[in-house]
Amino acid sequence: MLSPERTRGRTYARITSIYQFDAFLLRRRVSSNYVLLLLQQIVATLGLMAVAMAAAEHYHAAPEYEHQAPAKHIPIVHSESYSHHDGSYKFAYESANGIVAQEEGFVKNAGSKDHEVQVAHGSFSYTDPHGHPVSVSYVADENGFQAKGDHLPTPPPVPQELIDAYAKAASQPAYHDEPEHVQPSAPHGYSQY
Repeated sequence: MLSPERTRGRTYARITSIYQFDAFLLRRRVSSNYVLLLLQQIVATLGLMAVAMAAAEHYHAAPEYEHQAPAKHIPIVHSESYSHHDGSYKFAYESANGIVAQEEGFVKNAGSKDHEVQVAHGSFSYTDPHGHPVSVSYVADENGFQAKGDHLPTPPPVPQELIDAYAKAASQPAYHDEPEHVQPSAPHGYSQY
């Protein structure tokens, strides 16, 4: 148990530090509303930090596939890479676990400053975690990146009726009976304001 002298000393130290803080605020001309706002922001920040830390404790990483062995070094069994001064290149590699990739590229319209386009085409394949083979071939050029693969989603085919309707509409002459801006007349004798 603390002696009364030590308790008085601690209380006096607290009171003194409070008065010093008040004096500091007065010298800086800080209002008590500002201090309350500052304290509210500190409490809110600490609360958010507590929630974030609690959420981090409950975070679970995505489950790994059961048949995957721990990470190990996978050797590259084949690798080649060529590049030329004209911007063309070629690379290919194959790893021991069956990943295969290759790509070739060149500069289309070389020398034509406004029309130069880097073109690349290639493919890669691997076996997904469920044991299914995945293969993708792609082209990247002035039309963007276009990938093809059996596992990639594709839009449904356009119905033949729609194709026929578009063809018929395109074959019709572009003629309009009405002028572009028609002023409606006032209904039943009412005047417009």
